[in-house]
Amino acid sequence: MNNKIKYLSIGLSALLVFSSCEKALNINENPNSPTKSTPELVLPQAMVATALSVPAYNTYGSRLVGYYATSGGVSGWGDMITYDFSTGFMTGLWSTPYNTLTDLQYVIDNAGESKVVYAQAAEVLKVYNFANLVDTYNDVPYTEALKGSAILTPKYDKAADIYVDLAKKLDAAIAFFKTATADNAFTGSDIIFKGNMTSWAKFANTLKLRLILRAGDKASFANKTIDAIGVVDGDVIVQPTFTKIAGKQNPMWNTWAYGADNAAVGTWGTQFIPTPYVMAFYDGFKIADSERASLVFANGTSTNKNQLGNTDNPPAGIAPSAWVMRPVSGTISATNYRGLGVIKGPGAGQPLMLAAEAQFLAAEGVVKGLVSGLSAEVYFENGIKASYNYLYKNESDAATKTVGEANTYLTAYKTSNSTSYLVNFNLAISEPQKLEAIITQKYIALNFLFGHEAWNEFRRTGYPSISGINNTANSRTTFVSIASRATSSDKLPTRILYPNTEFSYNAANVPTVDKYSSKIFWAK
Repeated sequence: MNNKIKYLSIGLSALLVFSSCEKALNINENPNSPTKSTPELVLPQAMVATALSVPAYNTYGSRLVGYYATSGGVSGWGDMITYDFSTGFMTGLWSTPYNTLTDLQYVIDNAGESKVVYAQAAEVLKVYNFANLVDTYNDVPYTEALKGSAILTPKYDKAADIYVDLAKKLDAAIAFFKTATADNAFTGSDIIFKGNMTSWAKFANTLKLRLILRAGDKASFANKTIDAIGVVDGDVIVQPTFTKIAGKQNPMWNTWAYGADNAAVGTWGTQFIPTPYVMAFYDGFKIADSERASLVFANGTSTNKNQLGNTDNPPAGIAPSAWVMRPVSGTISATNYRGLGVIKGPGAGQPLMLAAEAQFLAAEGVVKGLVSGLSAEVYFENGIKASYNYLYKNESDAATKTVGEANTYLTAYKTSNSTSYLVNFNLAISEPQKLEAIITQKYIALNFLFGHEAWNEFRRTGYPSISGINNTANSRTTFVSIASRATSSDKLPTRILYPNTEFSYNAANVPTVDKYSSKIFWAK
């Protein structure tokens, strides 16, 4: 059942998967083939599948929120430049999570009383995947999804109702993991936390905080209390032992850098380039931060940049991925790379959530009265240091900076931006200023790693702020494409469309939406 099928729709995919599962699990005519799978085997592959979905979501969000743009002089990508999305745009954002959710549901259904820990871990990952779907599409199949041949055309549930139920699942998981003990079998299957129950509880608690903050008063949660166990204090990384073998490399490396044969993977590193807008948070136009810029961009703040939609005057040619990788010395290659920054190497783990994001969520939680303990300023500064620390992690996911070095960096960063409340939280007087500071720093921390989360936060809060219509003169102050066809007042899309497969196989249930006016339920 672990062989992936490219799903045509929720109903059809469920039919294919569950009919094949029934055959594999009950009757197998080939005595040399396994007759069934187990939660111990299915859960880790679902963890990997969840991790593998992150680069696609990141790519989608990063281009919309101004992290990078078409480099210029290349054909294609017209829908992203104009925001004139079709139902065929980024359909994997729909099919991939539902594919993974099918496996997670298998774990839940087959764990039994003796393997409840597998089921609870699967529930947490179900929340992660369903939240991605809701944040991208709004209403989606939920209560009738994953039912196999029993329901081939599942109804679409209201997004706010899904959020409420996801929070309930997280409450149950938090309570379970706070008192649970992992056995050796689960520890061996757990390629995220290695059986650490406290970390699972904190991860679930952090996901709940994100749901509560994002929904605000637009969802009727039964319990808004954030458990005192706190948020995750480390990066949540999936590491099944990625390695330099075809099909087994770190997904970001495999997408942006080099194949297992050492050949450059081609288009991604050459067809995209940072925007002048995002560079403003590093080069001093808004914020000065040469330290992190040198880790995210190959040439730091002097890296070539391009305005969204401006393909008439492309910058000088760039080598594959040269703008997001830096060699130890000389010329970048498949074997000559630093192993730091956002693309660390073929053997690096793939994060599902950064500790930096968790700290910024906690900072906002304090401002909104949901989190206690530390002050919002402490969480805020911890988030900045956590971002710095992640960029300095090496290909082995090991820290290369000490606590003292992170503190020194923070002090210098605050001094370099001494009058900015976006860096010095104590200068943020009003709640809007505090929220802007938190979301702006989150935007910086998520750069090139979780573009979809930055896009979600922009649509929710309007931060980081943009102003004016994009042209050569003000490309530093807005990330809106100059080729935008959006009819909205800010010339940005509000969402992408449901995939064409749903119109083929579940058309009666697909909601009618407009890409320029239909908003995700939590959007501003």
